[in-house]
Amino acid sequence: MLRESDEELISAAQAGNIAAFERLVRPVERQMLAVAAGIARNADDADDIFQEAMISAFRSISRFNGASQFSTWLHRIVVNASLSHRRRLKRLWRHSADLHEGEEYEEQHCHGAHTPEQSMLSAELNAQLNTALATLSERERIAFVLCHQQEFRIREAAEIMEASENSIKVYLFRAREKLRNQLDPYYRPDHQPNRME
Repeated sequence: MLRESDEELISAAQAGNIAAFERLVRPVERQMLAVAAGIARNADDADDIFQEAMISAFRSISRFNGASQFSTWLHRIVVNASLSHRRRLKRLWRHSADLHEGEEYEEQHCHGAHTPEQSMLSAELNAQLNTALATLSERERIAFVLCHQQEFRIREAAEIMEASENSIKVYLFRAREKLRNQLDPYYRPDHQPNRME
């Protein structure tokens, strides 16, 4: 359960102490930003989602009763804020083609010295990964982001998603199958000539 210091900070935050709330958030801030970016499919929006989630968390902290870990409660709010953000964007973009999907991911994650061939393959793979992730259902994507990208245990992901552990396993299985089908050509030997056996 909660450490004594956490209990004191939560009590202070529930009494309106913003500094206490910030101290509770700080240890998991980077992870929550990464979860927001993974679900929203746009790292640029992660800060806005995180801020929105933290405002919501602070406003509703009086309802936190210690039934789960505080970090689990926070991540659940971040997941919900990320989903709300995606739904708003879908409504706004319903009638326009998203021509630049994947470019933001490539710009932020494809750094370093590469040969032109490596750079081209990396950019192509990232674009395909983004496209593949788009084929996942919301719950498959959340489970994948939590368990495979952020390394939460299945039990923890189940708490965050308010689902059974078996459901999380099913979401992960489906996500892996979909991603494998989409990305299989990129893991064949002709795409990785220098792959170590």
